[in-house]
Amino acid sequence: MRPRRRNVTRSIAVHSYKGGTGKTTITANVAVALALKGRRVGVMDMDLEGPGLHVFFDLDPSQLRFTVNDVLAGVAPPEAACVRMSEKMNLNGGEIYYTPASVKVSEIMRTLKEGFELDTFENAIRRLQEKFGLHYLLIDTHPGIQHDTLLALGICDHQVVISRVDQQDIFGTGVLVEISSTMDKPVHLILNMIPPRIRESEVLKFARTLGAHFTVDMAGWLPFSEEVIGSLSKAILTLKMPRNPMSQRFRGLAEAIESFA
Repeated sequence: MRPRRRNVTRSIAVHSYKGGTGKTTITANVAVALALKGRRVGVMDMDLEGPGLHVFFDLDPSQLRFTVNDVLAGVAPPEAACVRMSEKMNLNGGEIYYTPASVKVSEIMRTLKEGFELDTFENAIRRLQEKFGLHYLLIDTHPGIQHDTLLALGICDHQVVISRVDQQDIFGTGVLVEISSTMDKPVHLILNMIPPRIRESEVLKFARTLGAHFTVDMAGWLPFSEEVIGSLSKAILTLKMPRNPMSQRFRGLAEAIESFA
């Protein structure tokens, strides 16, 4: 495959201050939505303490020879830990290249104890971009403010912050935005799990106010969805139920990501 120049790929860290915001669900569904538009999409699980993307992609990382943990430890080249998902997912046109994190306790503890170098991570991202000619690389990070998370946020071109509308999440979003401002990275906010009792006009007003307050771009919002909760992370709604209203909303987020400058 013909390699692409650096910076052709748009790298995006998907982050949240707390767990349970739907960060991984959004990452998986938006990645598929982009691939269905014919894009070559890389997806990397950098939630090293609690990886979960493998459930959506129906893979068992413990059965794979290498994971991102091995890449960060310098044991394997990035492409060796990357799984092409297109045939398995019956994608038509686009591509998904997925780099899972290890689910083995010993390897999780090794990575957390030893850490990894910034150059190793940055080189891994660059090599994946060039090797597979990616249009987008979505990196699912660990919630909160951890060393590995800060590295991912600092390296990526854009940061997408997922937040619910409770006070703790809103506070945490403010903290993340302040941190991002020190990195001089564009920040895009997605509100998730909006309660059904709140009217759309009220959500839009709140989103505009919140975006202005934090001086961030509002990439979109998603209502609370029984279908998403009921899938138990075992299905990517955008792929399995393309006519579902939530699938349309995930496609809207994919369009928003394509508009990132």
